[in-house]
Amino acid sequence: LTDNSEKPLGDWNTMVIEAVGRSIRVWVNGDLVNSGTDATADHGQIALQAEGSEVEFRKLVLTRR
Repeated sequence: LTDNSEKPLGDWNTMVIEAVGRSIRVWVNGDLVNSGTDATADHGQIALQAEGSEVEFRKLVLTRR
């Protein structure tokens, strides 16, 4: 993450994940925080996970371009 990319505890963060072909980019509250290329998968199931603590999801929207 970048400095101050996440909102304070109790506020909702917005995450945008863009997967195009074998490339992926991730934004948190408008800040690009991660990107990658040459992924080993370009189709399949989508899973949401958290590492190390409880997480809640709301207003999940999937779009296809």
